Amino acid sequence: MWPRPVPFIRSRQGLAMGVFPACADGAPSRRPEVNSALSGHTLLPVTESWYHVRPVILVHGLLGTADAHYAGCRRWWSHSVTEIPLPGHGAGGGVPSHPAAAAIDRVLEEIGEQPQPPVVVGLSYLGAAVAFRAAERAPARVAGVVMSGYSFLVSPETLNRWLAGFTRMATHQQGSRNHFAELHGEKWEKLLTATFDELSDGCLRLPDVEDLKRAEAPVQLVNGALLQNERNAIGPAAAAGADVAVVAGAGHVVPVDAPRVFAATVEEFAERIDAGRTAFHERRRAAARAAHHDVSAAEAGEAEEAAHV
Repeated sequence: MWPRPVPFIRSRQGLAMGVFPACADGAPSRRPEVNSALSGHTLLPVTESWYHVRPVILVHGLLGTADAHYAGCRRWWSHSVTEIPLPGHGAGGGVPSHPAAAAIDRVLEEIGEQPQPPVVVGLSYLGAAVAFRAAERAPARVAGVVMSGYSFLVSPETLNRWLAGFTRMATHQQGSRNHFAELHGEKWEKLLTATFDELSDGCLRLPDVEDLKRAEAPVQLVNGALLQNERNAIGPAAAAGADVAVVAGAGHVVPVDAPRVFAATVEEFAERIDAGRTAFHERRRAAARAAHHDVSAAEAGEAEEAAHV
């Protein structure tokens, strides 16, 4: 039996990590990385199976980082994975005037660099919205979207209430302040304000159920079972055409609480996209059958009328 396929993880900042098939004792072996003079990226040795797995792009959440949100998943990926740092997040760089808009542009750029249409994964309300809006702008170049820690039912009033509560927590709890300052430096408050301004003024609009119904690619919602709001989001998302998954024992940040299950859920969704076994594909087949039935019924009616002439 061949060893489990292994991932190539690359960040948009150029950091690359190749993890290779396990040794006989089960520990992963690390071989010297092969640098491509053409691409500037670190590459895995070519294997036949490498061409049969769809790439995955990961977008972290507000005031998080790829390390904070996805580090636990890295050992479990068998697909090519690219982690994208959101503008203004992390220790380096400043805060753009419109960080979410800049994030969508960054994700679109990475989508264009993939060898085939990727699955784009977004975490929490910022990451999920960025992933969805990027896919919306490039439907032919995206295979599917995974949104986690998200609800399509959040009203503007509810969102504003959450934002106010989050701001109070971030401002008054010293532990939170220290955590965000450690991740992002002193600019974290400016980043928070700029992102909330985009949500408030409509520059970044959170996808709702109507957006989901209009989606031109398969969408999967992966929420934790521990939060009632995110459990309640599952049924309406499924009714609007999304694939859905509820992860036991996980809260808002599923890849942190259940990294192995999260990685497996994303990759299984990617495989079902290729096999045409998603709710999106089934809705299209049902629409085609209905259209065919309508045409057949109309033709039968015309034939019956002609017979009586």
